[in-house]
Amino acid sequence: MSLKSFSLLALGLALAPAAAAQVQLVSFESFDYPAPALLRSQNGGTGWVNAWDVAGNGNEMVVFDLSVNPPFPIADSIGNYAGQAVEFFGAERYPSPQGHGDIHDTLGFGRDGSTMWISFRTWNYQNFGTHFGSISLFNDIGGTNVEELLIGSPWGTFAWGIDDEGPNGTAPEPIAGTSDATPARLVTRIDFMAGAERVRMWVNPPVNHPTTPAQLDTLVHDFRWTKIRMNSGGSGSHYFWDEIKIEKGVPGSQIGTNYCGPANTNSTGMSSVIEALGTASVAANDVVLVARSLPNNAFGFFLTSRNQGFVQNPGGSSGNLCLSGAIGRYVGPGQIKNSGAAGLFTLTLNLPTTPTPSGPVAIQPGESWHFQAWHRDSLGGVATSNFTDGVRIQF
Repeated sequence: MSLKSFSLLALGLALAPAAAAQVQLVSFESFDYPAPALLRSQNGGTGWVNAWDVAGNGNEMVVFDLSVNPPFPIADSIGNYAGQAVEFFGAERYPSPQGHGDIHDTLGFGRDGSTMWISFRTWNYQNFGTHFGSISLFNDIGGTNVEELLIGSPWGTFAWGIDDEGPNGTAPEPIAGTSDATPARLVTRIDFMAGAERVRMWVNPPVNHPTTPAQLDTLVHDFRWTKIRMNSGGSGSHYFWDEIKIEKGVPGSQIGTNYCGPANTNSTGMSSVIEALGTASVAANDVVLVARSLPNNAFGFFLTSRNQGFVQNPGGSSGNLCLSGAIGRYVGPGQIKNSGAAGLFTLTLNLPTTPTPSGPVAIQPGESWHFQAWHRDSLGGVATSNFTDGVRIQF
């Protein structure tokens, strides 16, 4: 079901209770076991109720290391990784609900108003014929064993995506331009709401908990879940898996102090706004800037300076510049943005390479920096530009 078919107002209200929490680990598996070895009964990792339970005779799921041919080129640096020796059989494990009453109750994980993240590395290393490969979420409350959501490569798509396995599930939703024959780190965010769940997926995002628009953004049926299942099958295709993380919460509360606002209204009739998300820690290096309430499909980029300022309508702009001194522009590869149909764009900062007119510098603890976004606009049908307000961050 497309997100476009769902009321944005209802969506906003449903997600409101989850705002401002930090992302916290629920369960983690790095497959830090000797290799080669069978996965059955291995009991490492963090935050699990049980050891790995493997279907069949136990010989189908194996712990590999980089000596296997082909090796898993994006395996993490912790331990080894899991792989499949025979298609269709899988391995299951239960995340522990202990200490997670905010996301778990007697019906399983997925309380309304909660947010969960499922991320892992994977690869279809033997790419034959029609197949699937995934980590699926199952619910076995009350003696049932129902697959609710497939995350990975849905059957017959040969791409990364999801498959809503609910009673009224729609067709698989692959991400165009992706291939399960290319190793990838998949990050999926699930916002659990009344009546439906919002699922977003990123393929190889540069950060662990993206706030940028997802490559897949859709709604699936309302569900709860209790266990994960690694599985693949079809025509001899086999997969690798590594670094499975299950987490809860939303990334980075808003940080910094906004100033120089409200900005002059743009062609939407609203004032463009800048937000800073993450933490004000130089060591964490996890600041994300968001420019929102922009005209649709408008190009723009972020600016930065150590100094606040005010210049009215610089260069004939309809907005005001809220910086002064040595002003850096985020105009490197991938940094010039487009607001798209949502009227917003984001940028994940790299604090050690902050732009200035004389070259990049590293932001140091104790420093204050100021940020603003410039964007294209129109006034009475005439092309112009505009600015957001500013935000000051004390690092």
